[in-house]
Amino acid sequence: MNLKTVFLASKWDEHWEKVAEAMPEAVSNTVIGIVVVFGALLFFSFVISMLKYVNAAENKKAAKKEAKAEEKALPMTAIENTVAQIEEEELCNDAELVAVITAAIYEYEAAAAAAQAQAQGLPAPVRTNQNGLVVRSIRRARCNW
Repeated sequence: MNLKTVFLASKWDEHWEKVAEAMPEAVSNTVIGIVVVFGALLFFSFVISMLKYVNAAENKKAAKKEAKAEEKALPMTAIENTVAQIEEEELCNDAELVAVITAAIYEYEAAAAAAQAQAQGLPAPVRTNQNGLVVRSIRRARCNW
């Protein structure tokens, strides 16, 4: 039994010419489909390989934000250090404690005002209060009053 007898038996012979005419178009559609699928896969592979550069850019931005946060936290560390020093030593009365905390708060706000003025391109304000007191640094006193 050969193929022609099978085709004749199923009335395929009538449609054989139509199939033969449509076959090149079907093959070209198949090839185009395969090319499109592999092209899309190559494109997605390229996009995925570029994601490592996006991650590196995000890490740089995060490092810059962290550096800015450290700069803003610097005056707070001065206050924390002052409070830690106050807690370590025993003060004679609460008036000294109030004076040190007031000076620390004043220094913190003056540093914030200077940073704001610098950001706006203005000269730093003079650090004096109503009494004419100028706070240049806060140091631990070694004398007992």
